[in-house]
Amino acid sequence: MNDFTQIVVTPGKPVQVKTNPTTYPLIGKGLQGAVFRLSEDRCVKIYSKEIYCLREKLVLKQVGEKSAIVPEVYEAGENYIIMEYLNGPSLQEYLKKSGVISEAIAIEIIDLIKELRSLQFMRIDFSLRHIFYDKNGKLKIIDHVNSFRIQRSFPKRLFKDLKQLGLLTSFLEHVNNTDSDFYEQWKKTLKTMY
Repeated sequence: MNDFTQIVVTPGKPVQVKTNPTTYPLIGKGLQGAVFRLSEDRCVKIYSKEIYCLREKLVLKQVGEKSAIVPEVYEAGENYIIMEYLNGPSLQEYLKKSGVISEAIAIEIIDLIKELRSLQFMRIDFSLRHIFYDKNGKLKIIDHVNSFRIQRSFPKRLFKDLKQLGLLTSFLEHVNNTDSDFYEQWKKTLKTMY
């Protein structure tokens, strides 16, 4: 049987896959849902609660029409969304393996943040593990359940991830060289964090 609607996901930290009578492999899970690969270019996220699905569906549909920074949505139901499968390492995996952050990647991250602001996201923050390159080499962000719900104008999780990889200082140097306004804004907040 390969009917993904038979997969049952229950709340937890992370969620638990209670039942998966399909052959679709689990490729990730978090606080709101679990993701299964359906094909070469599609995956399905099944949510533990319908409200999480509704929130992410709203973001993906609203933003997807205006911007290419989110995965393409193919179908959505009460507790699932079928979307574009982003094949490749996350930016976290890529940076961990390379051990360096180039100016080009720093600029791409800055551009993502600017795009989030222009799209009026309340949450201008994301984890490196939620950023992937698509088949065209463009960065996309996944996991948008709280993007219009949680207020955070400073990329705290991004900075925490970069600090853990030992790349925060070099990232900020690139930011200072390419966008001094961002650098000045962030420098003030960083002094209170570290």
